[in-house]
Amino acid sequence: MPDPAGGFAAGTVGRTRISRSLRLLFVLAVMPFLALFVFVLAALGSALLPAAGRTQQAEGEPTLYVCASLAHADIVLPSRDSLVDWSGLFPAVTPPDLPSHAYLAFGWGDLVFFQETPTWADARVSTALAALAGRHDTALRVVAVNPPVANPDCLPLAVDREGRQALIAHIRASLQPDSAGRAQQRLGGVGLEAFYLAKGRYGPFNTCNQWVAGALAAAGLPHARFAPFSFSVTWPLRKGDSG
Repeated sequence: MPDPAGGFAAGTVGRTRISRSLRLLFVLAVMPFLALFVFVLAALGSALLPAAGRTQQAEGEPTLYVCASLAHADIVLPSRDSLVDWSGLFPAVTPPDLPSHAYLAFGWGDLVFFQETPTWADARVSTALAALAGRHDTALRVVAVNPPVANPDCLPLAVDREGRQALIAHIRASLQPDSAGRAQQRLGGVGLEAFYLAKGRYGPFNTCNQWVAGALAAAGLPHARFAPFSFSVTWPLRKGDSG
């Protein structure tokens, strides 16, 4: 005949184990959402409390731009500059007949994502996840564009000569050159657009927008220290203008 006390104890232990398992499953289910919440909160805080830039003596210097979509930001510089010969670095996007007033948009990111996503309509979840996992090489995307004076997605930057030189150095330092020191062009690009092999791996903490924020920091402009999103780039600049 079974011991009633023993049966009760066994039942209690069984229910306790089930309860602990359920709590563990709940914690495991909640953790990714909690991590995402902290990630976004950190990005918001960094954008709202950015690092201040230095005073820029930009009178007489060309206007530079940051252009941003909902997900991606670019640095946009004049195609002709006394500080650098862009045509020697990026001949594919600087043909001899390129108008002298043209600009070059520079963005850093996952090479395969750039190649397989010519427009946002072509974006695929699998490609984005592979990029976030850092599975591919990165690239510098360079595009010849018209001056973005009237583009509502672009913010003008008043940058002095020292700051502009720092932006140029940031771009050049991002390239992964060949043994002869030349930029290595990769397949892809439409029109005056080209991809050049770059240093680093893309990831949640090293995004295209973080790269732009690094460029702004080098130039002495307001920037978020943690900048995974495009608003991480634009909010500090707008805050700096209003301040």
